[in-house]
Amino acid sequence: MGTTPENRQSRSDTVRTRAWFLDWLPAVIALGLLGVIAEFGLFGSADSWKLFWSLLNLAPGLWIVRAVIRSLRRADEYQRRCQLEALAIGFGVLIMAIYATGLLQAAGVGDLRQLVQISFIAGILTWIAALLLKTPRAR
Repeated sequence: MGTTPENRQSRSDTVRTRAWFLDWLPAVIALGLLGVIAEFGLFGSADSWKLFWSLLNLAPGLWIVRAVIRSLRRADEYQRRCQLEALAIGFGVLIMAIYATGLLQAAGVGDLRQLVQISFIAGILTWIAALLLKTPRAR
């Protein structure tokens, strides 16, 4: 079946999508590699190396911040509005999850590291879900 004109992306949308993918890809690959290194204990046993490998995760995190800023600058007004509303929803979920984590930690329930990671993941997934729900897709 052929693509109908109303379902095709414009040239600028295609360029913007490709640029978004190229902005995010290095950070996602770096986070994946660092996760594998941490999971298998490949960073060594010295305390100073553990600190180095732990802080090295900030580099892809900052790269992701850069990618988000660049994608917001490339977006049109409607896309920016959808993205910022989704970010706000995700941030609200993150704040409530961190608040609940603090309450659980005060009660001595659970592991703080895991609860913070779960809170972070919940915020990001909510951001992505809200963006997907807010942005209409051509079907």
